[in-house]
Formats: sequence, C-alpha cells, structure tokens
Amino acid sequence: MAKSDDSGQNDYQSVGIRQLWPELRPFRKLMLGSSFLVLLQSIFVFVPPMILGDIVNRLQRGQAVDTVRYLIYIVVFSLAQGFLGYALGVTISKLGQSFLLNMREKMLGHMQSLPLAYFEKNQTGKLVSNVINDAGTINQLITGNLPTMLGDLMQLTLVTVILFRIDWVMALIAFSIAPLYIFNFRKTYPRLETTSQNIRGKRDAMYGQMQEKLTGINTVKGFGQERFEVRMFMGTTRELMGLNVQQGVLGGALWTIADALCGIATGMLLWYGGQKCLRGEMEAGTLVLFLIYATGYVYGPIVRFLVVLDPIARSQAALNRIFRTMNVANAVDDLPGALPMRKIEGHVKFEDVWFEYEPNQPVLKGIELDVLPGQTIALVGFSGSGKTTMAALLLRHYDPTKGRITVDGQDLRDIQLKSYRSQVGVVAQESILFNTTLAENIRYARPDAARADVEAAARAANIHDRIVELPDGYDTKIGEDGITLSVGEKQRIAIARALLADPRILILDEATSSLDSQTEALLQAALDNLMRGRTSFVIAHRLSTIVDADQIVVLERGVVTQKGNHHELIQQEGLYSRLYREQFRVALTPA
Repeated sequence: MAKSDDSGQNDYQSVGIRQLWPELRPFRKLMLGSSFLVLLQSIFVFVPPMILGDIVNRLQRGQAVDTVRYLIYIVVFSLAQGFLGYALGVTISKLGQSFLLNMREKMLGHMQSLPLAYFEKNQTGKLVSNVINDAGTINQLITGNLPTMLGDLMQLTLVTVILFRIDWVMALIAFSIAPLYIFNFRKTYPRLETTSQNIRGKRDAMYGQMQEKLTGINTVKGFGQERFEVRMFMGTTRELMGLNVQQGVLGGALWTIADALCGIATGMLLWYGGQKCLRGEMEAGTLVLFLIYATGYVYGPIVRFLVVLDPIARSQAALNRIFRTMNVANAVDDLPGALPMRKIEGHVKFEDVWFEYEPNQPVLKGIELDVLPGQTIALVGFSGSGKTTMAALLLRHYDPTKGRITVDGQDLRDIQLKSYRSQVGVVAQESILFNTTLAENIRYARPDAARADVEAAARAANIHDRIVELPDGYDTKIGEDGITLSVGEKQRIAIARALLADPRILILDEATSSLDSQTEALLQAALDNLMRGRTSFVIAHRLSTIVDADQIVVLERGVVTQKGNHHELIQQEGLYSRLYREQFRVALTPA
C-alpha cells in the first residue's frame, strides 16, 4: 500500500500514468488515427498565413494579384481544414466514449469483487465519485487536453523551423520569453496541482457527507438535526469555495504573466521587423507572416498550455485515485483450480476457526461447529461476541485466519465463489431494497422469474395481500431503500426475494428485531416457510424466535461457551439461561 504523504504522492502519480497506457491499448487504432489527423490539421493551418503574406508582398511590389485564384486556395484549404476538424472530432469522441465505457465497467466490476472490509473503510459517495467523476476527468484528458497539447507541440515544432528559416534573429526574439515562462511554470504549477488535489478531496468528502445524510434522512429528521446538517454541509462547501478561489487566483496569475510576456515579445518583433522593412531588408508581407506565426503558433500554444495545466493536474489526481482503487487486491477470491460448487445439501462444519480483523486481535477463537443438512442453528450472544462475523465467514466475505469452513465436505476456499453464493440466501436486520417496483425488488434474486413465481414467493412471505392493496400492486415504485414501506413490510419483501432464490443455506441476521408482536407473528410465519428444508443460521436477540432451533450456540467474546437445544440450555447455569430469565421475567414470575 502506498503512503499518503508527499513522498508517496509522486509514486501514485507515476503508477497512474504507467497504468493508463495499458488501458488505452485496445484503442490504439483510434489513437493513431486521431494523432495523424492532428498532424494534418497542424500542417494545414500554416497555409492561409502564407497566402496572406504572399498577397501583401505582391501588393508591395506593385504586382498584379489574381484574387480569384487566391480565393479558391483559401476556400479549398478552409474546407479541408474544416473536414479534418470534423473527422478529428468524431474520432476523438469515439475514442473517449469507448475508453470511458470500458474504464467504468472495469472499475465497477473490480469494486464489486472487493471484500466488505473495503466498503466498510470507504464512503459510498467517494466510490461513486471515483467511477463517475474521476473516469470522466480522464476522458476529458484524452479527448480534450492531450489532443490540444499534441497539436500545439506539432505546431510549435513546425513554426520553429519556419521562423528560423525566415530570420534567425527575430526567431530568437520570439522565443526569448521561454526561460521566463519556464520559471513561471516551475514556480506556480506545484501549488496549482496541490490545490486541484485538495479540491477533489474536499469535493469527495462533500459527496460522501451528502449521500450519508440523505440516506439517513429519517434519523436526521427524527432528531431534528436538519439545520445542523445544513450548517455542516455549508461549512464543507465554504472550504471548497475557498479552494476554488485559490485555484482561480493561481490560474489567473499564470494567464496574466504569460499574456504580458507575449505582449512584450510581440512589441519587440514589431520594432525590429519594422526597422528591417524600412531599410528594405524584409518585405512587409514577410513581416506580417512572421507576426502571425509568432503570435498564433508560438505564443498561442504556450498560453493554451497554461490553460490546460489545471485540467492536467486534476486528471493526474483522478488517475491516482482510480488506480489506487484498481490496485486494491481482493483478499477473498477464487484460488487457481477452484471448482464449481455442486448442488448444496447443507452439511456445514466450522473446524477450529479463528478470525481477526486486526493482527493479534482475534474475534473468533477456535470455533467448532457441525451442522447437519436441514438443521436450524441459532447464534446467541451479546453484541461483539462474534455472531455476525461467523455469518460473514460462512458467506465467505472473509477467510478464516486459522482453521477452515466446509460445506458438504468442501473447503470454501477451494470452490468458486459465484457458484457457492448463488446457493446461499441472507435476510438481514435492515434489508436493502432498490428504488424500483416491488416486483423487480423480489425478482432481483432471479431476474428471469415469471410473475407467477414472484407472486407465489410473496404469498409465502405473507406480503401478497399488502401488495395488492397498493394502487399499482406489484408495479408500485417504493422509493429509495423502500422508504415508503414499514420495517416489517420491507423484511417480508426481503423474505420473498430469498424464497424466490431458493437457497440451500440460509442466514437470518436478527430479521425479527424491533417489530411489534403482530408484525413479528406475520414475519415469523414467513420465516418458517423460508427455513423449511434448508440449513439455517439464525442470529437473534429475542429468544422466543429460536426456542425451536435444533441447536443453539452461545458465544462470549468469540468463544463458544454453550451448545444444545433450548430445553437443555435452560437447565444449565450460563449466559443462555440468564438471558432467558431476563427476557421472560414477567411470564416466569408467579402471580
């Protein structure tokens, strides 16, 4: 992992630039074509000034000027230049959009392959900005900044040869501003680059902050913190405004100094060239031609180079962020030679499983568990005891630090992830629904499912009757994260989704918490339908929901301290019996 300090920053930049070229390799034909068109366009722009200079020289000598012939020349070259500009625009646009499509597909695919730990450490808003804004910035670099710089480089090379052939002294005058320009560039560019990176970082933070607070709008409104959140957001926005103003000041300084230097050099050329014309050492048309080339093709490219400094700085920072993400290795991935998972029967074993998120801080310690097909296993313990971590390991979001987990005798590390996870279902405490119709939310588990299958799953989840009461039934759009639904309704839709997937192993992560008794009864009936015939792991705080479990596993600080069914555990002195007495105190107290 590269460092985040200044020394590591240069490493990121060089890595980003090196990795950009392989990403462009599939589009090398378009790149070569656009480069050739840029070269032709650069050559063609020199022709009209030559025609104008020749006309002025002929007029000065008193020679006849064939205006029709010159007009034809100008029209032909203008049309050719316009055609080249059109062809170049189409080619570069196709190059940019092809690259953008390919890069966004690779970035999103890579992000979705990364383990949950990566998303726990990075704000969603920053990741969205990475895919949308950073990739768009690189597209602008490829389609706008780089062609401009390539064209200017070609023009500058050609005009240098031409100017020195016309008059080497005047050419030296024309290029005399170069050392001053280089000094100005070296003085200002590092600060401009740093400011651009700070702007991007602050903008990412603003996106993340806004996304986080809009997602949690119920919590914000529930605690009456709307004004506080607006003030927090405006504080970040003001900081961003200050950075943008600073960027404008630095860019404006570059532009102003460059423009002043160009004006000084132009005045010197007019004075020296005018003297030569008065002495008869140079024709007026040649002086006009020289001035056009010097101001348009020497100073023009220099000024444009100054203009694109800021986008280039932003592009370099965007490259750093893109490849910083793309270079994140997936710690949980298919091993070489991994085999597809055959149809799961549901025999799950934890064999001396240890796990730690941070080195030398184990969260699970020597877990031993043998679950037969079709059994229901309940995981009980205080928060932080390791219940959810066990579920995460079973889903193979992480691999054990020590020991192994097998399903039907196969180590999870030896089988293909996709083929395994397609046979595992999850119903979480807060099930995520998408901003689309109810039917599409249920069908997400099996996109090719028929409407009849969707409705059958909804009936089994005890949500069908509620759905048909809605104005558009199954075609009702539910808003972002199902904001228009109650908690119990969202949970039953999630159960319908899991039923449609027909998983062989099921994980229920506190799926009945925080519900009223009537809603819990409906939900529990739906869960009973879902668990029937499946190996099920239930994480629950309410012991009333797990009294019928085949095996209850009690966890304390990552260690299994008790195992057995409900009737066995309430006879033992331990955490389970204490929790049971606490939760059922009223029922157990004699009248």
